[in-house]
Amino acid sequence: MSNMFSSFKVNVKIIDFILIFLIYLTGFIGIRFIDKDFFLPLSFLSLLIPLLLFIYRLKPTFLGYIQLLIVFLFTFFSEWIGVNYGWIFGNYNYGNSLSIKFGGVPLMIGVNWVLLCIISRQFFNGFITNKYLIVILSTFLMLVIDIILEPIAPMLDFWAWDNIIVPFSNYRDWFIVALISQCLLFNFKLKKELFLWSAFYLLTLIVFFLTFYF
Repeated sequence: MSNMFSSFKVNVKIIDFILIFLIYLTGFIGIRFIDKDFFLPLSFLSLLIPLLLFIYRLKPTFLGYIQLLIVFLFTFFSEWIGVNYGWIFGNYNYGNSLSIKFGGVPLMIGVNWVLLCIISRQFFNGFITNKYLIVILSTFLMLVIDIILEPIAPMLDFWAWDNIIVPFSNYRDWFIVALISQCLLFNFKLKKELFLWSAFYLLTLIVFFLTFYF
């Protein structure tokens, strides 16, 4: 019976992997070869569905949900300051690919921050026990993802910089906001068995972005 249950859990994860892979594969084919104007506004699904799937598998505590909400509000407000005043990140504006905006900032950008924060933590939590090291490494991983994404963000109508060139302040402030977010999640409960889940998602995400370089 225990072997059957373990097999079922593995199959459930495989279903998640297939769904996430199909979402990103469909997005790549649709944006590159079919109709960019139709598929780009659906980009929010590539954030919302993985986040909901991961939270469903993780089953956070009530405190965990509060932590995620705090990170969402903190990162969204940071982006709001950046877009409206240029005090954080630099002078930039969001496009229309990430759905509904509030104050010029898509609500999905807060979802994106939350997703990257917990997935990167989950990844390093799979083989590192030192929480302080997890905070630092997760922050750097998030920065690497931003570095990969920045050059193609205008192409995907995610966001664009006023002077086209991405300023150093963006990477500096991204690191700071990511670091604070990781600290807010310092005691966030994770599951070792979701290591492969997080690794697969990160690999899929990075490969997806890299394909737009060619």
